[in-house]
Amino acid sequence: MSDTQTTRPDPPGPVAWPAYDPRPPVQGEPVRPVRRIGRAFGAVLGVQALVAFAVLLVLNSYRRSAAGWLLPLIGVADLAATLQICWLAIRDIRLLGGRTAGPRRLLTALVLLLAAALAGGAYAFHRHAAAPVRGTLGTPVQDGDLTFTASGPRCGVKITGIAATGTWCRVRLTAANTGSAPLRLDAAAQRLHGGDGRRPGSLLLSPSRSKRYVRAASRPLPAGSSFSGYLLFDVPSGFAARTLELHAAGGSRGVRIEIEGA
Repeated sequence: MSDTQTTRPDPPGPVAWPAYDPRPPVQGEPVRPVRRIGRAFGAVLGVQALVAFAVLLVLNSYRRSAAGWLLPLIGVADLAATLQICWLAIRDIRLLGGRTAGPRRLLTALVLLLAAALAGGAYAFHRHAAAPVRGTLGTPVQDGDLTFTASGPRCGVKITGIAATGTWCRVRLTAANTGSAPLRLDAAAQRLHGGDGRRPGSLLLSPSRSKRYVRAASRPLPAGSSFSGYLLFDVPSGFAARTLELHAAGGSRGVRIEIEGA
């Protein structure tokens, strides 16, 4: 005689199979086009907040010197993320079917307005970041690793042994290298603005032991050193100086000092 094997159902508990429910699963409320647009712009605003934080971090840290290539890179990443979010929103609205042409056109128009606003903001920020720093005569002001202190120009002066095409404008200048790398102070990188345009610097004069001035178009400045002497501008007769622009290098942001009436 053989024993008959009996199969028993699994006991209830965490290891048991779930009970069969013939009812269809409950579906969530479908996403409406307006709600999808709202979600997309919420995500875009979040991206803009992160971008603003990254820009402030670059401009207020030791990475400021790399802002020339970091900021455009951040801008490209911002534009790519924004377009991706908006494209996904347009695709989702289109997949909803029905009358979604209106919301899609609205979202497209908003995307174009947002892109124009981003472009305008980037241009305004670039203009602000590239504008020279304001300074005053006799007060130290910094451009890059060079700290300048300048006096008002004296025009019409004569320099012994140095002839000018027009007349000389002389600015007493001190430039100190506060960085850790050697720099070169270039006279031609400096600008004197007047009513008939701007004039580049011509020469740097520094005193010597023989009580004569040593002239040079540029001067090397090792780390921690400084230059103290005169900056000469060759200007036409009757030139009225209005602003002095000083640069640590030819392409630096620079310092702009108002000298009209000084």
